[in-house]
Amino acid sequence: MWPELEAELLAARDLSSRSRPGDALPRFREVFDRLSGVDPDGLGPADHERWVEGLVRSLAGEAVAAQAVGDAPDKPLALLDDAARRAGAAPPSARARLAAVVEGTRGLLLQRAGRLAEALATLDRALSDPAILPARDLATALLNRGATAIELGRLDAALRDFDACHEQAMRAGLSTIASLALHNTGFVRYALGDLPGALQAMAAARAVDPERADGLLDIGRGAVLYEAGLVEDAEQVLTQAISRMVVPGRAQHRAEAEYFRARCLMALHRWDEARLSAAFARRYYAGVGHPQRAAVARVAELEAILLPIRRGEVPVPDDARRRAEQALEAAEAGDEVDPLLGQYPGLSARFVAAHWYLLVDDVAAARAVLDSIPDGLADAPLTTRIQQQTVLAQIGFASGDRDAGVAAVRTGLGLLADRRMGLGSVESVTAAAAHGVDLQRADVEAALRIDNPGALFEALERGRATFAGGGWAATPDDPAVGALLTEARGLVVRARALTDQESTEEREHLFGRSRRLLATARERAWHRAGDAAATEERAATAGEVRGLLTARDDGAVVANFLVVDGVLRCVRLDAHGARTLELGPAAEVAELVLRARADFGVCANDLVPAPLRDVARRSLNRNLVALDRILVVPLAADGPVYVVGRDPLVGVPWTALPSRRGRRTTMRAYVARGRAHPRPGKKHRLLAAHGPGVTLGANEVQAVGEKWPGATVLTGLGATTAAVRATLATHDVVHLATHGRHDADNPLFAFVDLADGPLYAHELDGIRLPGSVIILSACEVGGSSQVVGGEVLGLSSVLLRLGARAVVAAVAPLSDAVAARVMPGFHAHLRAWDDPEAALAAALADEPEPVPLVCFGSLEGLPL
Repeated sequence: MWPELEAELLAARDLSSRSRPGDALPRFREVFDRLSGVDPDGLGPADHERWVEGLVRSLAGEAVAAQAVGDAPDKPLALLDDAARRAGAAPPSARARLAAVVEGTRGLLLQRAGRLAEALATLDRALSDPAILPARDLATALLNRGATAIELGRLDAALRDFDACHEQAMRAGLSTIASLALHNTGFVRYALGDLPGALQAMAAARAVDPERADGLLDIGRGAVLYEAGLVEDAEQVLTQAISRMVVPGRAQHRAEAEYFRARCLMALHRWDEARLSAAFARRYYAGVGHPQRAAVARVAELEAILLPIRRGEVPVPDDARRRAEQALEAAEAGDEVDPLLGQYPGLSARFVAAHWYLLVDDVAAARAVLDSIPDGLADAPLTTRIQQQTVLAQIGFASGDRDAGVAAVRTGLGLLADRRMGLGSVESVTAAAAHGVDLQRADVEAALRIDNPGALFEALERGRATFAGGGWAATPDDPAVGALLTEARGLVVRARALTDQESTEEREHLFGRSRRLLATARERAWHRAGDAAATEERAATAGEVRGLLTARDDGAVVANFLVVDGVLRCVRLDAHGARTLELGPAAEVAELVLRARADFGVCANDLVPAPLRDVARRSLNRNLVALDRILVVPLAADGPVYVVGRDPLVGVPWTALPSRRGRRTTMRAYVARGRAHPRPGKKHRLLAAHGPGVTLGANEVQAVGEKWPGATVLTGLGATTAAVRATLATHDVVHLATHGRHDADNPLFAFVDLADGPLYAHELDGIRLPGSVIILSACEVGGSSQVVGGEVLGLSSVLLRLGARAVVAAVAPLSDAVAARVMPGFHAHLRAWDDPEAALAAALADEPEPVPLVCFGSLEGLPL
């Protein structure tokens, strides 16, 4: 009998630990009922002890499961009181152990109910003599005490408990508990601001218990991805987790996931969904009597109502003052509870109230709200501190104290820069910009209101420079990532070799496996920490730029584009001054860019009948003239133009616009500083390589190689991904005549094709390029995508972030014949002048048709 009942009790405990309380509940009850039918008077001492222990553990397990499935709060505690009485009557040899088991369970129930101080004291009693507890009970109590310490903000104590729990669980073979300890360690790392360390710990948790399917491990992972700015990934992770929690007994975990998903949805401008997720969390926590979490969720609800109005997507409602008062009521309620996971409900609610007052121009009321906030938010999450600086900036600007407004912006951007310097991958760096969107918007809108072009220029560059540059990794390349990419590349090559109709399913299967491997490699890159020796990019000022343009005396113009509320504007700077131009709807430019790209595609395709190509050519010319009229003609620029901007400007074929043909034109997402220019006669090392399928590729790279003494030319099977990657760091002129593709959904999966398969933008991350000029002469791999937060990603932007001086690439389809015709001349000019912009302009000057090659680079001569 005993082995059978003990096995049944263990099975029930396993179900409970895997978030299946609804299944565990009847099994705990069955064990208890069967044991209750046993006459204890007929049992020997050993069996009597097993009998009491079975009763105590079944009652304790039932209490936990009953609370999880939503039973009235008094029922679980009543079950525990019964368990405590039975533990007190147990034989002396078991009494202390069983009392500790009951106390450990009571601590968990109190923690779930938000009674955190009582929970911690109860768990301390349970762990007062760890030696008496079996391994599973000890590990569980440590896990629960650590979780309670997190909610109380005692992070060092939490880390100690999770480390001890993990060690104990691994020694006892308890993978479920060990994985939770690692997951919670990741949560502590997140709260301490160590996002790469947090993601590493959470990846390790999944590796320890890969079969876990309840979504619990994904809650913290989603929260950390959100804090890292990887908002779309976070939302997908949390949505998948929630789909596994829409069953009885998992409402507690679902509420936590819904709260973090609400934060993600707000960043993605999915306001209605955000309100629903936050409301679910609030109702659940209010129903179970957890005031801290209910207050935090309520604040998220209020933010989801406010944000679309602040972003100009919804008009300011007539009841804005009432909304501010509601937020202050929520703040008062939040003041009555302890901080939760570093979140201060009363504080966040006050920021919301202040924003509402600012929307109705009541600066005094907004300032009064902020004056009631205590100093010292160093322990608050980064997002909370950025909120504070955003409100302070808006109050400063609205009250006419521009210096105070700019100071708050600088403080907030400084906080973001500190976070950015701790990140070791390009994607992590760009993603972190998501948390600075409102702060940057406040800065730019304030500059627009005072109609000061210089101030507007500097507001734009303050935000953009914060997230510029690479994510210099503090650690060497991860060999596991290299293995993943090699395997993914091999799968792509195998899939491409399957060309017959019958192989369609197998081909899609191989491509699918490759995408999954790339996703795993991408995630591992998030684990890399930044290099402490890396330096922060310094934002360019209007005065510096005008000084440079005056010194150059070549009629150069810097055109800094921006989009606010759908309107495209440009700050035009030259040696004589600055002015702001309003250019019309950004949507019109975006549509023209798409049309021109499609036209280039038809014109570059020799398989399209000539009459259709002629139609496309005429359409292309019309679209280029229209883009020229909107973007360039208002600049009145006869000399070089340095274009700065994000979407939709990054897709414009600038050198193909009629007024820019044969003239130096450079593009970049921010005003990047570069060395003095030019340096004719400097010795350069050329790498030229061509990939498969480029009809004239071998001829092109041989012709290019002849322009440079001592060139390295890779053709045929020698042009491998490993060979090219290895030489990128040692050759400062790199010419790749390869096909490739920009992936708009996953920009770091953009690639160029080489002999052994794709070379992905992702696997270049971490290389330090020696001020290279890189030429991508075929296809359209010069494309970029604007990610959440406004940063631009793609193969060209990655190369620039990694240290390239300039990248020449096509932003629309480019035919092999045109590339082979243009490139030898380009390299001859580059060698003679050491000026990639001038070399490209000269090479294209006599081309009979528009060519979508663009030079992406720095504003050379602007001091580093």
